[in-house]
Amino acid sequence: MSFFRILISNFKHFKEKVVSPGKSLLNQILGFFSYKTGKRISFISSLREKKIKASMAVEAAIAIPFFLFFLMNILFAFDMLRLHGNIMGAMHQAGNKMAFYGYAYRSGFGEEGLLSGEADSLILSEGYARRKVINILGEDYLNHTCLASGTSGLHFIKSSVMKEDDRIELVASYKVKPFINIIGFPDMPMENRYYGRAWTGYDVACRAGGGEGEDPVVYIAETGTVYHIARNCAYLNPSVEAVSKAMASELRNEGGGKYYSCGSCKGNNFQPVVYITSYGNRIHSSLSCSGLKRTVYTVHLSEVKGKGKCSKCGG
Repeated sequence: MSFFRILISNFKHFKEKVVSPGKSLLNQILGFFSYKTGKRISFISSLREKKIKASMAVEAAIAIPFFLFFLMNILFAFDMLRLHGNIMGAMHQAGNKMAFYGYAYRSGFGEEGLLSGEADSLILSEGYARRKVINILGEDYLNHTCLASGTSGLHFIKSSVMKEDDRIELVASYKVKPFINIIGFPDMPMENRYYGRAWTGYDVACRAGGGEGEDPVVYIAETGTVYHIARNCAYLNPSVEAVSKAMASELRNEGGGKYYSCGSCKGNNFQPVVYITSYGNRIHSSLSCSGLKRTVYTVHLSEVKGKGKCSKCGG
């Protein structure tokens, strides 16, 4: 019996020596593979997270510039509308003031008192209107808006003042540029218009040829030889233009006649700018020349003696 007990005990000891290490080795192998597999899975998931983050960054890089471009265009549209409205308001202020100056100019006050020469500057309409609008709005504001070229990009060359029927028409031409310039898209041209009339009155009876059976009202100039039916006749309201002195002798008036130097206001030889009228024949060197002014009297036709009817407004 002792022999079998010894044999069984030796077998158990051999089993512990051989089988147990095998189990531990298997467990180690399985544990190693499970560790490697988990590490691989975590590596793949991290790669996926990086790909998602990278795709979001690319989408943001594409979307944000478009969003900013859209936002800047919205701001540009608001700034353009505000600039258009401000210029229009300034033109109304300047036009109304010029309408009042028109009365002083037609009445011949000029330098003697009422406006101290400001009415004379009305003749240079585009220059006066442009300066007035810029002064009202301010150069600093205009130079920091969407107005292309700032104040130098604001033009009034299409304006006309005190022409037919004492009309005052101001035309502001300019261009606006977006905050972000795009190649192939030029600046946008824009215009503002103001239309008014000088405060010189309007004689309905005179326009209609006078009342029936009444002594009609007519107009005569202080040194004129004819009487006029219309107060706004071109001969009573000369349209004065500033021209280059070198070109004045080559120009012609409405009747095709040449211009000659005025005997009342002879200027110096170095004066670059002179003044002419549409129906006159003299070259004036000063806006205050008496040849450019008209002292007009309102009288009844029965009081006119020795004067003929004006060929332009008398029919």
